[in-house]
Amino acid sequence: MKISLNWLNKYLSQEVDRYQLEKDYNLKSQEVSGLYPLVEASNLVIGYVKSCVQHENADKLKVCQVDVGDEVLQIICGAPNVDQGQKVIVACPGAVLPGNFKIKKAKIRGVVSNGMICSLAELGVQDFDKNELGIYVLKDDAPIGQDPLKFMGLDDWILDLDLTANRPDLLSMRGIAYDVKAMMDVDIEFTKPLVNRSKSKQTLNISTQTDDAPVYYGQIINNIQVKDSPYWLKSRLLSSGIRPINNVVDITNYVMLEYGQPLHAFDYNKFDSDQIIVRKAYDNETIVTLDDIERKLQTSDIVITDGQKPIALAGVMGGNDTEVDATTQTILLESAVFDPVSVRKTSRRLALKSESSSRFEKGINHTLTKEAMDRACELFVQLADGVVEGQASGYHHIDTQEQHISLSIKQLNRVTGHTFDVDTIKDLLRRLDYHYQVKDQVFDIEIPPRCIHFESYQDVIEEIVRIYGYDRIGTTLPTTPTEGKLSPDQAFKRQLRQYFTSIGFFETNTYSLTNQQQARQYDASPYSLVEIMNPINKERAFLRHSTIPALTDVMAYNVARKLEDIFIFEIGKRYTKESETELLSGLMHGTYQYSHWQKKTMQVDFYLLKGIIESFMTSMHIDHVEFKRAQVERPHIHPGISADIFINKVRAGWLGKLHPEEEKRLDVQDVYVFEMDLPILLKAAREINRQYQPMSKYPSVSRDIALVVDEDIEASILIETVKAISSQFLKSASIFDVYQGEHLEEGKKSIAMALVFENKEKTLETDEVDQMVQDIIKALEKEHQAQLRQ
Repeated sequence: MKISLNWLNKYLSQEVDRYQLEKDYNLKSQEVSGLYPLVEASNLVIGYVKSCVQHENADKLKVCQVDVGDEVLQIICGAPNVDQGQKVIVACPGAVLPGNFKIKKAKIRGVVSNGMICSLAELGVQDFDKNELGIYVLKDDAPIGQDPLKFMGLDDWILDLDLTANRPDLLSMRGIAYDVKAMMDVDIEFTKPLVNRSKSKQTLNISTQTDDAPVYYGQIINNIQVKDSPYWLKSRLLSSGIRPINNVVDITNYVMLEYGQPLHAFDYNKFDSDQIIVRKAYDNETIVTLDDIERKLQTSDIVITDGQKPIALAGVMGGNDTEVDATTQTILLESAVFDPVSVRKTSRRLALKSESSSRFEKGINHTLTKEAMDRACELFVQLADGVVEGQASGYHHIDTQEQHISLSIKQLNRVTGHTFDVDTIKDLLRRLDYHYQVKDQVFDIEIPPRCIHFESYQDVIEEIVRIYGYDRIGTTLPTTPTEGKLSPDQAFKRQLRQYFTSIGFFETNTYSLTNQQQARQYDASPYSLVEIMNPINKERAFLRHSTIPALTDVMAYNVARKLEDIFIFEIGKRYTKESETELLSGLMHGTYQYSHWQKKTMQVDFYLLKGIIESFMTSMHIDHVEFKRAQVERPHIHPGISADIFINKVRAGWLGKLHPEEEKRLDVQDVYVFEMDLPILLKAAREINRQYQPMSKYPSVSRDIALVVDEDIEASILIETVKAISSQFLKSASIFDVYQGEHLEEGKKSIAMALVFENKEKTLETDEVDQMVQDIIKALEKEHQAQLRQ
């Protein structure tokens, strides 16, 4: 929002210092992106061209004698429109124009020139008058010898604010004035518009068929003379960043800037009826807008119609059929309030962003809608010779009940951590122009309609504190102890990343949106599917259940570019309608380790991946980890080369090889993946009870046994049995070999087990160890019909 300080000072009881205003805005309201003069030029004067003759040595130059009040200057000018009898803008010797262009006395083709006759472009305000053809010719009433910038209203300073979305009140000069009143404690005054209305026989019927246009007024104005706007109006528009067009357009823009209420003028003689109906557009209905483009409408768009066809897109742009032009004599002036969401959707879809639409999107103060129209009518009478026909037609369907918010001193002091007293709050509310009642240190505050987005006492506190000054609120330490460190979950994830990257994995971060097929590609359970209401495209219409499809896509992309060894992991999410679950997933493909010197390689297989997961669990101190044959076949995973992962008897995830058909589709071989629920890992890590265990002074004793069992008996069951019946001296039991084939009965297999015994108080005797081994063999024979292999 660009603020004209000349315009702002018209509302204030005293002129404010611009540099103090800039400081106050930065400290108490909105960030200032710039403070600068509208025209950066000096030593300018209004001159009168007394004579203009051809330069004796140049066909395109003229020698002018220009009266600048106290002297007559000879100036050489090359503009095609310079002529005798004109009032012009003169830059005298010593003047500095925009771009640090300095004017000096000079000789041009042998003739002395004492200055320069300026165009608006040379002053940096070429948008001030669209009819300029060369030098700018002032009106006849321009006073010779005076400052042309002051005469034209261009002696202005601009305060450029970067507004936040929660301050739509600052999108108007009146709202800015209220803000300056509060910050700088100055009085402000607004005058009510006075409109002379004629008796009218013209009828105008206005109605609505939608709740998205709760306020709409229309006013017929006759005898309109479309012409150039006066200097003061042009300069104020230019200061606000809006290019002047003609008096009709300029008046509507001026009132929008003054009140924050967008207006629109229709050529009423181009209407096919005497009625206005506001409604939602019909599906595939069309309108040609002011930019001569035919727009296809949707049922979410609000349109203004003449009873039959659309003549404007509400809050966005008018229609070409009712555009005001140079021949317009009667206008219908519109002032309305439209639903912000509907205007935003229409504006964004059609890429029609404007000053009006941005104000409708942020919210309009509906209590000023009628007054803004009256102000425009007043200006149309003054500047366009208009005749206002009777009273405005329309409706107002918004409840005008006052909004009240209660705030106690105790509440304010508790939230801010500062001690306010009643008198201080009264003074701040006076400056904010809030009406209130106070009883027992509780303020009942009437919220002004300009504060559109106020909902609770926190909004009032924010206003009080910013006007009081954030710099005056003391600093305090938090009442609760805080430490600058990672949470346990954050620390676990950091350790997780460090582990996998340390063993050669790369972390990925893939897209959560996918198609329906990939979302369910590896589901072993019927998870609910989350569909996006407005997807980017059909391939990104659902939220995923697994990150594995994305990892396989990453692998395929790299393999296609001759990168064969892929080791990647990701911390992603599974999305269902009921919850979001974080997952740890990974993929391995290719050669994991190799040595050119030793000519040794390690190809990725199931047991390598299983070992990496076991090592990961060990590094995280997670105990009671088991790998069991998958009980349910998982889609696209090899049914014979997969397993489920359990922690403390709770299923935590799975690992396995991609199904041959899936590998064929991806054009790869031997791809191994895993996926684990991160919350289960985090819970297991949090439940670790770490205790110091001293190293034994005495040696451990190892025994290896080979057992023949039925081929359907799992090795993990044998380990469980051994641990269940063994004494406290059994330190570990592990499988180191499985054999099936020659010298074994059909349906049998041999499992070799390594047993380690240790007594921390003495050296174990051979007889003791032998007895413990015999007990284990007997238990295995009894429970699983295992026989010691001979």
